[in-house]
Amino acid sequence: MSVELLVVGAGPAGVSAALWAKALELDVLLLDGADVPGGQLHSVHFHPQDVPGFEQGDGPALAAAYARQLAAASVPLRTASPAESLDAAEGRNPVVTLRGGESIEARAVLVASVVRRRRLEVPGEREFDGRGVSFSATRDRDQLAGREVVIVGGGDAAFENALLLAQTGSRVTLVVRGEPRARAEFRSRASAAGIPVLDHTRVLEVKGDTRARVMRVSGPGGERELAAEGFVIKVGVVPNSEWCRGPVRCDADGFVAVDERLATSAPAVWAAGDITRPTPPSIPVAIGQGAQAIAMIRAALRGR
Repeated sequence: MSVELLVVGAGPAGVSAALWAKALELDVLLLDGADVPGGQLHSVHFHPQDVPGFEQGDGPALAAAYARQLAAASVPLRTASPAESLDAAEGRNPVVTLRGGESIEARAVLVASVVRRRRLEVPGEREFDGRGVSFSATRDRDQLAGREVVIVGGGDAAFENALLLAQTGSRVTLVVRGEPRARAEFRSRASAAGIPVLDHTRVLEVKGDTRARVMRVSGPGGERELAAEGFVIKVGVVPNSEWCRGPVRCDADGFVAVDERLATSAPAVWAAGDITRPTPPSIPVAIGQGAQAIAMIRAALRGR
């Protein structure tokens, strides 16, 4: 199969790019490994107030709006089609191979394959997912309200989750692998709220019976066990770039490196959205990058 433009990833950047490409009459195909478009929007359990024109609803509601908009614009969309590898070399068109073995050749490829939540990868974390282990205090606020909760993470998201739960009467403890990285405002508010922070503390295991009951950690005082009724993991994200690493230069964490035109190190391959580690990573930035990438791609393909 061959197309003019292949967009890999149907998060905000990929959807923005595909819609703009369709409006500019590029022969575009949008791919996503999930069953529905939206990417990390399905993990946003609050109203993203920074998105213009979206007056109410959470991330999944915005993802559903994207799906309707893609259908209304007749943008070709293939879901449940994860990219497996990229072959990009000077002098020939890039080729993306899907997990099932199908190959798609394109004159240009846009890498917009978003990110996924980072896991601790310790015993018990996956086993108790949804049974005491949570990845969003916003989503699970009602279940965690007024309870003993341990939150793992030292960034803004972890501290925001801790402050949110403290407001519901939860007794929160923050576990941070190194030094807290959250902005000073959040650290100050957490201190004022009496939220203990166990820094330089590493999670070793989550234990329980029918649900998670205890988190075993190792810190400056040695190993200890923290008993709680809920454990929230907020340790950042991982880029979905495994399929294109090698042909495309990435940083040490796997985020795709781009220049000011959003071009990657591979010929005829661009990238946009959170996978490029923009500052700040956000829905509006991803949308803008998607549109910008299409402007660059169209100029490269059509000379205008």
